[in-house]
Amino acid sequence: MSRIPAAGLLLFVCGVSLPEQQRAATGPLRLLQSNPRYFTDGSGRAIFLTGTHNWNNFEDTGHRAGPGDPPPVLDYKWFLDFVGSHHHSFFRLWRWESPKWTDDEPKGVAYARPHPWLRTGPGVATDEKPKFDLTRFDPEYFARMRQRIQEAGERGIYVSVMLFEGWEVEFLNAWACHPYNAANNINGIDADTDHDGRGLEYYMLPQGAMAKRVLATQEAYVRKVIRFVHEYEATKPKQHPLGMSFQYKGGTNRELFRSPADWVSPNGDPGPYLDNLPTNFSGKVVANDMDHLGGHVCGYNIWVWRRGLTCSSWRN
Repeated sequence: MSRIPAAGLLLFVCGVSLPEQQRAATGPLRLLQSNPRYFTDGSGRAIFLTGTHNWNNFEDTGHRAGPGDPPPVLDYKWFLDFVGSHHHSFFRLWRWESPKWTDDEPKGVAYARPHPWLRTGPGVATDEKPKFDLTRFDPEYFARMRQRIQEAGERGIYVSVMLFEGWEVEFLNAWACHPYNAANNINGIDADTDHDGRGLEYYMLPQGAMAKRVLATQEAYVRKVIRFVHEYEATKPKQHPLGMSFQYKGGTNRELFRSPADWVSPNGDPGPYLDNLPTNFSGKVVANDMDHLGGHVCGYNIWVWRRGLTCSSWRN
């Protein structure tokens, strides 16, 4: 069984080299051998990653921003100004997988765009727009990714690029419009292999011919984003750290630390990462995410000063 975090994330950190007069660090980041709790930029010094993100800093979306189609557009310069004004050095470039779902905060129908694949048709998807062609990538999506990473890098900010996102499928009705729902693509691909209408097999693929087709298109997408991460980069002069967030439901922090990821975002329950952060080295760089530890409105202002916080972190 191939397993992708259902409500977790698969990410990698992109460090962009800056102009000489602005350079605070060079990328990509790599493990600091003298203190492997941290990454380094090659200077020999530890890089402490801390920051904030919101849910529409990459794709335009109505989640927490209000319903409507086309969805609200974030002022990305304002967002970078905000991050910089707080002296943050890191944020997650958030991805949404479905173009349409019903949200609770705020209540209403939310939309998201652009997506990795072109909507060429023939035929109309369940959101009443042309169906996706899962063999053709949308240049707008990847151009926007590159531009936003570069603009962050010019300010000395590192970015984690989000590859998969399962929260909306796990908890909302997003599967109905998901590109891997057979009703929404022209390729005859249906990741809902048990036909229960939920589509969670997209993240935990069972065996079978359809699962292999789904996995092949996922791998093509990953190659497009990061050239299949470690396998491709192993012989290249630059290697980007790969990260993985807690797998919900059914995942464990133990699985994270056993994974091939370079950095991980553990869960707080069960685990000591909210109330009593461990001082022992776990074997990986830890990027604690307050969303995973205390929910969207954790409000735990003294958390950053808790005992044992000697690793990378970001706050929502």
